Amino acid sequence: MKKLFKSLPPSELTTYAANYPAGDWDDFRNHASENQTPGDDYRTIKQRLVVDQGGLCGYCEQQIGDLDASLQRVEHYHPKSDNSNATINWSLMWANVLLVCTGGEKEGQSFALPENLSCDAHKNHVLGQIPPETLAEALAKQISPFAMPAFPCLFCLDKRTGQLVPSLDACETVDRARSLPLGTMYDAVTDTVAVLNLNCDRLCQDRRKVLYEYNHRVGDARKADDKSYQRNIAVRWFSKRWPSFFTTRRILLGAAAEDYLRLIRFDG
Repeated sequence: MKKLFKSLPPSELTTYAANYPAGDWDDFRNHASENQTPGDDYRTIKQRLVVDQGGLCGYCEQQIGDLDASLQRVEHYHPKSDNSNATINWSLMWANVLLVCTGGEKEGQSFALPENLSCDAHKNHVLGQIPPETLAEALAKQISPFAMPAFPCLFCLDKRTGQLVPSLDACETVDRARSLPLGTMYDAVTDTVAVLNLNCDRLCQDRRKVLYEYNHRVGDARKADDKSYQRNIAVRWFSKRWPSFFTTRRILLGAAAEDYLRLIRFDG
């Protein structure tokens, strides 16, 4: 999971929220602005999210920008059904929405379910078992992709299994910088990975494919006596917004990725 940057709130959503402050997301999806057909504003919002996120799922980082609309979802990080605070309409808050994949629900018989559900599909499964009165407490234990720091990368990769695991050093660096108790960020990342099920077999298999691609590129570079191969791979991977499994690629390239991402101002 990578840091997500939000563009300015789109007028389609802010105008609707101003006119219908108690409206819900389904109302907005079916709403038609002047000279528009129902769903046009929703599709505009969805495309804005594709651009903001470089086409990646906001959780697992699969590339979904070019997929059929049925394979893309607009997710509300904080459940839009939460009406515990009358002053907050989570449904219509731009800072609360992101684009996600279908979380393995449409993988057919390739992977067993629910073990291989991920992203919002698994998150909804987990949060649905939590009493509404303790929902805020449960969410506070996790970290959203909006709240993640751009630097340092909070993850390590287990190359044997393809699993993402929290980086203790990076998490403690963030804790110190934010004057938080040591272990806070590590626990948040651990809980987030579990709730989103980012280490299900399906996603681990995909990360191992990225590792295979990386090893192949490294082998070719060494045969060509390319001493700058890590920098060159970083340019190839990160000069566009963004490659699938961004975090996995970032980890594999280490300092070369960090240097290049700072150069292109990945921190916004």
